[in-house]
Amino acid sequence: MSTVIVHADAGLKEGWGHLRESFEIAKALRVRGVECLVVVPAEFPEAADEASKLGFAVAPLPASDWQAGGEPAQLLRLIGSSGARHLVCDLLKVEPAYAKGVGPAVEGWAVATELPEDEVGTLNFNNSLRPEHFPLGEGYRGAVARTVRGDVSQVLVCYGGADSQNVTGHTLELLRASVASENLRIVAVLGPLFGDEPAVRATVADYPVPVEVLGPLTPHELAQVAVESDIAITTSGGTMYEFCSLGLPCIVVPILAKHETNARVLEERGAVVRTSIHDKLTDAELTDAVRRLQPEAARQAIATAAQREIDGMGAVRIAERLCEEWGIG
Repeated sequence: MSTVIVHADAGLKEGWGHLRESFEIAKALRVRGVECLVVVPAEFPEAADEASKLGFAVAPLPASDWQAGGEPAQLLRLIGSSGARHLVCDLLKVEPAYAKGVGPAVEGWAVATELPEDEVGTLNFNNSLRPEHFPLGEGYRGAVARTVRGDVSQVLVCYGGADSQNVTGHTLELLRASVASENLRIVAVLGPLFGDEPAVRATVADYPVPVEVLGPLTPHELAQVAVESDIAITTSGGTMYEFCSLGLPCIVVPILAKHETNARVLEERGAVVRTSIHDKLTDAELTDAVRRLQPEAARQAIATAAQREIDGMGAVRIAERLCEEWGIG
């Protein structure tokens, strides 16, 4: 059986998305008879736990091995000792020293990325410019079309796994005045790496409409909350693609510069409503975005476009291409 190293990255600003994407690629490869050794940052024991629960062999390595800009010495030793001939990485940033070291160490390596400058592997999958390659979990593949209700009754606020700047709390503050007269409820979902839950709970303690604070949730639980919601306010990372695959109309608030490209690609295809980057977002702009999605016809058009663009089959497409190009599986 072929062995592929799947290198899953994470950081405090960008957390669970890169990990989950990598796990989905590994699962799609396993379906094709490819054994995967999953490398995760040792700083996040939750990552190793999740990979182990999925049945993968796991190698926790310090993130400084590849994030500090030097040669990834520990990763290269692992490649040599494992006998793996191929590697797939989904990193926050592919440093030049990483590419220089990994290239000669394997017969082929692939990069899943959002950044054109990181397309340095022998195979490259730019999830931002080609969102059909975004790796999503099984629950998001070929999801049936949601029923778009006539009125907006539930708004989901979810900024992914980390949200280190508490954009969740900032969003709730921006919405406070505009939702005071609305007959709706808000569900705020906090990711597994979110570290400011007390601040969010303080924000909603005197909120003018009901707010339920949840999290962390499993992918299945988050999908269920999404299906029950009418609008999502999220950022343009993995959660945006997940919600699009479910046909949930999204207001997308970019947090990082690269997020603006992700959101713009889907905005141009009529699949999301994009706002200014989070630190320039005003209450008036966010309120206007919510109002744009109040009409049922507007939400139906966005939902249809979103599911047309994101069908959840990205990991399957990547695995098929890897097996074909590398002669594995």
